[in-house]
Amino acid sequence: MASLRQNFAHNLKRLREARGMSQDDLATSLNSDRTSISRIERTAPNVALDKVGLLAVALGVDARQLLSAKMSEASLTASHVTPPTPEDVGAAVRRYRDAAGISQKELGDRVALDRNHISRIEVGSTNIALDTLEKVATALGVSAADLLIPK
Repeated sequence: MASLRQNFAHNLKRLREARGMSQDDLATSLNSDRTSISRIERTAPNVALDKVGLLAVALGVDARQLLSAKMSEASLTASHVTPPTPEDVGAAVRRYRDAAGISQKELGDRVALDRNHISRIEVGSTNIALDTLEKVATALGVSAADLLIPK
């Protein structure tokens, strides 16, 4: 099974190519450089949520589509999107954690993070990275995309 980071890299490249964009084109739209896009597509960096949001907006897709294990052909069509915010993700983490009846400490123990880090995620004061998002989602028994759905 592919990791969240691998799904993201694969979908990013697929969507970029479907839009007829080069890595340079995408990088320019983000005021970045081609090397950054190339590294992301090769799963080199652990991309943070804000970068996922910027890339989703640049490609005209919902960020959840970039993270999906099974991206549909319909996803290749551009649409108006609003990137996920750390606050939205934090609120979703808290909702799912409360529904599971576990404490911040218990969740932190499950994902090898300090309770304070879980607290920062829940209040939206940290820019969560994809690897951490995947661990938290798995510990809560949901998909990473579920944590990107604004309430």
